[in-house]
Amino acid sequence: MNSAKSVYDVSVGDVFSVPVDDRRRAVGQVVGEYKSAFYVVVFDRTIEEADGPSLQLEDPTKYEPVFARLIFDSRFRPGMWEIVGHAAADSERYLPAFTYGSADLDGIKITNFDGTKVRNASEAESTSIPRLAIDSPLILEKAVQAHFGTGPWLPAFEELRYQRGIASAQLFR
Repeated sequence: MNSAKSVYDVSVGDVFSVPVDDRRRAVGQVVGEYKSAFYVVVFDRTIEEADGPSLQLEDPTKYEPVFARLIFDSRFRPGMWEIVGHAAADSERYLPAFTYGSADLDGIKITNFDGTKVRNASEAESTSIPRLAIDSPLILEKAVQAHFGTGPWLPAFEELRYQRGIASAQLFR
């Protein structure tokens, strides 16, 4: 943990927990890093608070992902999102490609996850591949709580749902 900021030193592969209520925490994993943000996946799995942050977890990827988002690290703090383990991240499976640009200007572009490869997007890709956006982790936490029944479901949470699709690695082979 970085004591100067009281934020955990987060790295790809870290398995973390998100508070659901006073006794349960959802399980997620950091699967990618983009500049100063992290791409995280939250699985349809909870653990009991009593198990503590040193819980030895089995492979979290055997559970279905329910949310996936590029977020800042501000919730990776003691008492918030606890790092509970580390496992190999399935970046090939989870990391998305992104679109950016405007059809009215130079057209819609598609980029691989880390932004090192770019090409023109097809019409279908321009509407099906998400735009690059980095979110506050708090909205993800609220969506997790709503998913597990401890908070209200808001329409904005739909955008946070994990969507199976063509991963960045498949589009740019």
